Parts: sequence; C-alpha cells; structure tokens
Amino acid sequence: MAYDDGYGRPQVQLQFPPFQGWIKKLILINVGVFLGLFFLGFPSEDAQRSVERLLALDPPAWWGGFPPLWQPFTYGWLHSLRDPGHIFGNMLLLYFFGEMVQSQVGDRRFITHYVIALVLGGVVHLALAPLMDWTAPALGASGAVTAMVVAAASMRPRAMVLFIVIPLKLWVLAAILVAKDVFFFLSELQGSGGTGVAHSIHLAGAAYGFLAVRWRWIWSDPLAAIERKRAVADMERQLSDDARMDQLMAKISREGIGSLTRGEKGFMKRQSERKRQG
Repeated sequence: MAYDDGYGRPQVQLQFPPFQGWIKKLILINVGVFLGLFFLGFPSEDAQRSVERLLALDPPAWWGGFPPLWQPFTYGWLHSLRDPGHIFGNMLLLYFFGEMVQSQVGDRRFITHYVIALVLGGVVHLALAPLMDWTAPALGASGAVTAMVVAAASMRPRAMVLFIVIPLKLWVLAAILVAKDVFFFLSELQGSGGTGVAHSIHLAGAAYGFLAVRWRWIWSDPLAAIERKRAVADMERQLSDDARMDQLMAKISREGIGSLTRGEKGFMKRQSERKRQG
C-alpha cells in the first residue's frame, strides 16, 4: 500500500506488489507449515507440541545438553497456533516490504540475506537467554521480516506508506516498529516482566537490515562468489590436466606407450572418459 509518484509528491493509490519469487515461496511455506501443525493438533496435540518443541528455538535444550543446531534456522518457519495474528502480521509485512527489497536486489540476494537475518536473530536470542533467564521456546519469522522492513526503509526512506489509515514515510514506520521493540526489551532488562515476544530477535533483524544496506552487504551475493571461486578452481585444474596430458603424449612419442606407469595410464583413461562425457 505504498504510494508516491517517485518525486516525493504524494499520489494516493493502493499498490499491491507482484506475488512472485521468494516472497511467494516464503509465504506459501510459512502458511503451509502453520496449517500443517494446526491440523496435526486435531488427531494428536502431543505430536503437535513435540514438533513445535523440536523445531522452535529452545534455550534450555542448548544450555542443558547437546545443542539442536538446526533450531536457529527452523524456528523462523513456525508461528503461534494460538495467535493467527502472528503469522498474518509477519506475512503481510513480508509481502509489502519484502518485495521492495527483492525488486531492488534480486531473488537470490533477497533469500540469502533473509536467511542470514533469520539465523542471526536466533543466535543473538540464544546468546542472551542465560543472562535474561529466558526458557520459553521462541518461534516466528519476525526477525527476518523486521530485517527486510528496515532494509526497505534504508533503501527508500522517503517512500510513503499507509499505517492503518495514517500516511507515514517508510523510515518513520520502521523507526516506530524498532522503537517499540527497544522499549519492551529495555523493560525486560529492568525486570518489568516479558511480553511473550522475543524482542531481541526483532532488534537483531533490524540491526542487520540497516547495516546490510548501509555497508552494501545486501548487494553482495555470497553464492555467486563461491561459484566464481569454483569456476576458477575448475579452470586451473583443467589447465593443469591439459598440461599433464601434453607431457604424457610427448613421453609416449619419445618412449612408447609401454613407458607409462599404471597411474599415468589411469589418468589418461579418466581424461578420455571426461572428454567423451563433456
């Protein structure tokens, strides 16, 4: 529901982003997991709770035994079954503001940094859990979604959005969301009691979203860098193999094929098979 004319002049209109790419996949996965767990509760509430406990971020499991290393990733695909507003709010923010980020950086960069923010939020929460005496499982995509909202606000701070019915600049909306989490997190530090919301995860996501844009991480593609290194390594290996083949062919020309060792023959056979397959 963002609206502006691109020049800072308000033009009131409802804009629904395209439902595509990883935004579409993330929403479908999150809603699918939510519905799957919801209906699992009808035949077996115990099975439902067991799955939640296994996949949610469970601080006591980390500090009381062998850490379930998958949880900093899997917790972000679960949402409260007792509060449908939890998943509805997250998916709504992801749809409108995640698409702003995805359209700027592309599909693969978007999902890479979404997952980084998700895992980072989980790690920060676990690191603080012993100090804050947090024992309840944490779940939800809020940290990664907050990262995308703040990233969108950092990219287009002057874009106008409708907050309920109030027009706000996007940076103002992001600041309100972050300020709310800061207030409740500081209240917890003062011993005022928790709200049942993992504000630490939200704040970790917000910090990552801001820094990813400020320091231009969000335009980097770690997977592309890995692929480039792999391509360079493959090319170097191919050049080395070609050079060795030339040496062996020269040896055959001088001394005959019988002069080759078993290893050299095996190498030539593998190279021949590789070329036929390629």
